[in-house]
Amino acid sequence: MLRILILFSIISFQTANANKLPNENESVTFKTHKCSLKNATLKSERTEKDRKFIFWKLRHKKIIIIDQVIDENGNKIFKKKSVYICSMDACDTKKFCRIKIIENEIWIFQYNRNPKKAVIKLYDSCGKYLSQKKWDDDKSFEDY
Repeated sequence: MLRILILFSIISFQTANANKLPNENESVTFKTHKCSLKNATLKSERTEKDRKFIFWKLRHKKIIIIDQVIDENGNKIFKKKSVYICSMDACDTKKFCRIKIIENEIWIFQYNRNPKKAVIKLYDSCGKYLSQKKWDDDKSFEDY
């Protein structure tokens, strides 16, 4: 019983201090995150894996492309992955999500199975969301 009373008094004391407002003599500092990134780099990585069914090796391959946007300090801002199933010269897209850096903005092009529902998400160089627009049917990823 004594333990519960001591625990209850500690918790109530901490919540009372947490709700305390600073008076006029105390200075309050707020952390403001200023984005001053001038140089973000795009790193693309491609891996190919053989597809297998039980122990048979199939003719088509699974290709994974990983795009990463890295800032000046080496921190990852974005990491997106695209998945393709390819055989010979034809590829089928399972998941398309690629990144381009255009005029100090990060553009993420993405769609899953249906290319008609494709969107482009726009972010600033720090990774803050700006807007979203519809991907034109006439333009491909390389045209932007």
